[in-house]
Amino acid sequence: MEQQPKFDVALLGCGNMGAALGRALLAAGYSVTAWNRSPEKSRALEPFGARSAHTADQAVGSARATITCLRTYDDVEKVLGTVDMPDGHTLINVTTGAPSDADRLQRWAETQRVQYLDGAILAFPEQIGTRTCQLLVAGSPEVWEANRELIRAMGGASRHVSGDAKGANVLDLAGVGAFYGVSILGFIEAARYVTACGVPVDELLLVARQLDGILHTAQQQCVESLTTGDFSTDQATIDVYHSGSVTFRETLNDRLGSAPMVEAAAELLARGVDAGLSEQSLYALFKLYDTRDVNKDVAQAG
Repeated sequence: MEQQPKFDVALLGCGNMGAALGRALLAAGYSVTAWNRSPEKSRALEPFGARSAHTADQAVGSARATITCLRTYDDVEKVLGTVDMPDGHTLINVTTGAPSDADRLQRWAETQRVQYLDGAILAFPEQIGTRTCQLLVAGSPEVWEANRELIRAMGGASRHVSGDAKGANVLDLAGVGAFYGVSILGFIEAARYVTACGVPVDELLLVARQLDGILHTAQQQCVESLTTGDFSTDQATIDVYHSGSVTFRETLNDRLGSAPMVEAAAELLARGVDAGLSEQSLYALFKLYDTRDVNKDVAQAG
């Protein structure tokens, strides 16, 4: 006997990421109706079992849940303005944006009596649907529980991170924007220097692998320091890091002409020394940042 689809899902947005989400849902047994502003992209999912809709409203149709994966939240809001979602419908938005964007869409969902989850995808399209792929999901815990199986069909390691709709975007900006982005740019700069010096870049990769474990330990120590407020250390102080950064900056600039990632690090360390943090651990640089009330900023933006 042919297996019946679990339930209908509308997919709005069939770019590289959206198409990957659609294929993963179809593979997991969901019925998918897809829409994209460029019709050929939604039709490309038809060989995998999807139906292609002429309009976003047609795609939502009798679907129990709608997934939006568009370029910006503005695009999402424009498309949703053309859709008549019934009361109790579930909207799962995985478009990249700011915390304030998620808050704004949550308010829209409340006025429309739509159940809303906001998500951030920590993966490339080729990883969608795998056991280790992770979507960070924020919003009502009850709505998450009702849709957990659906979401984990797109990413097996997906998890609920906050009851506040903006929580996933906060972690996405921090994890991908501030941490991963800066880390990979730093690696690219390191690779530029290594190759300029005639050392095989494969050797740098081995060094980076060795540093992975050290970095993980440092992250744990940083969280402990931020939690306890204790920035004392019997290891390397900010003054030690600053001295090293001066050498690194001068050497890389001399070889490459410009090393912006190392320059930024050296500048931050110099600020730490000027602020009287020389004898504290590296994690005391946290004190240099302006810790404004994010909730206040979001309220003003709204």
